[in-house]
Amino acid sequence: MKKIITHINPDLDAIAAVWVIKRFLPGWEEAEVDFVEATVDGAEIPGVDSDPEILYVDVGRGKLDHHQTNNYLSATKLCWDYVLEQRRHQPLKEIEEKAGEKLVEVVTEVDNAQDLNWEEVGEDRYYFYLHILIDGLRGLEETDGEVMEFGFRALEATFLTLKNKIRAEEDLKNGIKFQTRWGKGIAVESANKRVLWEGEIKGYVLVVKKDSKSGAIQIYSRPDSPVDLTSVFENFKKLDPDSDWFLHASGKLLLNESSVNPNMRPTKLTLAQIIEVLKS
Repeated sequence: MKKIITHINPDLDAIAAVWVIKRFLPGWEEAEVDFVEATVDGAEIPGVDSDPEILYVDVGRGKLDHHQTNNYLSATKLCWDYVLEQRRHQPLKEIEEKAGEKLVEVVTEVDNAQDLNWEEVGEDRYYFYLHILIDGLRGLEETDGEVMEFGFRALEATFLTLKNKIRAEEDLKNGIKFQTRWGKGIAVESANKRVLWEGEIKGYVLVVKKDSKSGAIQIYSRPDSPVDLTSVFENFKKLDPDSDWFLHASGKLLLNESSVNPNMRPTKLTLAQIIEVLKS
C-alpha cells in the first residue's frame, strides 16, 4: 500500500503537496496519508526516500521537503516538479499544467511569506474569497447539501480568523516596541499566533510572540528584510541550553514553539531578556 507522510498540523503547503501527489501522480490516487512530528533539530528522518512506496512530503529533509534550504521553494513546488518528471512520457493536458503552475505559484508565495506584499493583505476582504471556492464546488457538481456544509465550515473558520485578527490588533497596541540593527521590532505576550502576521503587515521588521500560557517564543521577520537571526539563535542556546530552538534556513524565522513539533521545550527566558538579545 502506497503511503504519503507529511507533518502533523498540516498547513496549506503540506495539504496542497499531498493533493498534487494524489491528484496527478499515476498509481498514487488511493495512497494512504499519515502524519508525523517534525524533528526538533532539523535532522533527516531515518529512511526517508528509501522506500519507493512511501513519499515524505514537507517533512523529513528528503527530496520532497524544502526546510533544509533557503531557496525560494515549497513542498508543493517540489511535488509538482516531481510529478511532471515522473509523467514525462505521459504529460498532463496543457490546460491542467497551466492551472497547476498557477496554483503551485500561489501556494509557494504564501509558504515563503510573499503574501505579505499582496496589495490587499491588510484588508478584511483578504480573508473572504469563499465565493470563489463555492463557485468551484458548484462546478464540481457537488450536491447543494455538500456545498452548504462546506460553506458553514468555511464561514466558521473565516469568522474565527477575523476574531483573531481583531484580537491581534489589540494585542499589538499593547506590545513592547524596540529598535534592532535591522529596524523596528515589537514584542507581544499572547496566545494568538495571528499577532505575528499582523505585526509584519503593519511594517515591523521583526515580531516576537511569547505564549501567555506556555511561555514559548516565536520570532518572525519579514522576508524582504535584512534580518539574520543566526547569532540570536546561538545566544539563546547559550543562555538557555535546556530549551529547544529551531532556526529556519532563511535565518528569518526562529521558533521555540512549533505546531509541527509540540514536544519542543519552551524557554525560561523572559520577554525582556529576549528583547535585550534582539537589540544587541
